[in-house]
Amino acid sequence: MATATEAPASSTAEGPTPHTQNQAHPSIYELMARVMNDVRDVGKNGFNDHQKYKFRGVDDFIGALAQPLRDHGVFMMTEILDFQVSIRGKMNAVHMRVAFHFYGPAGDKVTATTLGEASDTADKASNKAMSAALKYALMQTFMIPVDAGSLDDGDRDHPVGQRSPADGYMERLRKAAVWNNVTALQAMHTEAKADGLLNATVYAPGGDETTLGELIVARGTTLKNEAAEREKKKAAEAAAVAAQVAAETGTGSVAVDPEAFQPHPDGQDLANQAALATSREAVANIRSLADGQGVHLAGVLAPDSGQPDVLEAYLERRGAELASGSESDFEGFMRRVRNGWNSLAPTRMALEEARQKGINEVVPFEGDHLQIQDVLEIRIKQLKERAAQGGAGEASAA
Repeated sequence: MATATEAPASSTAEGPTPHTQNQAHPSIYELMARVMNDVRDVGKNGFNDHQKYKFRGVDDFIGALAQPLRDHGVFMMTEILDFQVSIRGKMNAVHMRVAFHFYGPAGDKVTATTLGEASDTADKASNKAMSAALKYALMQTFMIPVDAGSLDDGDRDHPVGQRSPADGYMERLRKAAVWNNVTALQAMHTEAKADGLLNATVYAPGGDETTLGELIVARGTTLKNEAAEREKKKAAEAAAVAAQVAAETGTGSVAVDPEAFQPHPDGQDLANQAALATSREAVANIRSLADGQGVHLAGVLAPDSGQPDVLEAYLERRGAELASGSESDFEGFMRRVRNGWNSLAPTRMALEEARQKGINEVVPFEGDHLQIQDVLEIRIKQLKERAAQGGAGEASAA
């Protein structure tokens, strides 16, 4: 059911227009006073069956004024001064400012300006806003009597501007900073759950009816799938780079059992520094240190995969990664977390990196949302417990 609201009218008056001056006729002021004297009162003759309230319709006011205006030679012209459209769920909402010009036979006029607002699921919002503006222009310009109390009391039970509690969420959801941000969507889902609005009916951008919770989850899933595709593409590109480095330098990956692998202490330290580096130049400096110390071919646990690798090959990948600039710092950090998720050492490295860089965004974890540092601490504890139960080495736990 559409709803409509109006604002009080304002009136201005002008003298005879240059092309229609006729001083033999009474002024518009006198004629409007006569119309006011003749107009009858208007009661609440309409009834809304859906929302169960009585109302005074614009037809009632037109009916009350039609004959007095004809009798005294007054006619009206309409002018739209301002027009705005917005969306409220499935409803089209229209806001307009309208001027109603009342002319007399002498050519002079009085103008009443009112605001009209209305909403509708189809194409009638503008019509209803016009009717709402006209209703109050007529009522207040001619001071039409209303029965059963004052105007304020008479309209107080009219459900003006009703708004769904989920509309505020939908307005926020349409903003790019939320619509394209998984973390923001997760926070909104938690908030909507606390407000009991996950099952509220809303309309997706394509117009399909759904619930607020389903819309948020669907959008988050889409973003995660897109991110996974990007990661897959980057992984393929990184593998190609590593293969090229191996072909050119003979530095293939370390083919050993990950459970028994022991990284070179100095080489691992340099690999960890490279993982925290923020520029390709910084990685190049680390590479020079590795050459100087003679550990560039040392075996390390690669921070990006958590698997045994050659330091030289990892540094080459890390430099290429920083040069591309195709991912944010947080995206790169989360990629390293995922790659090392089943290994204790990379997970510890990720926690240390998070602490050093102040990374502590909220992420989904086991049906809840926790800060990433808390997630990593929980994961380290889980890996230690699995290692103890399975007799795995300290360096890794499957």
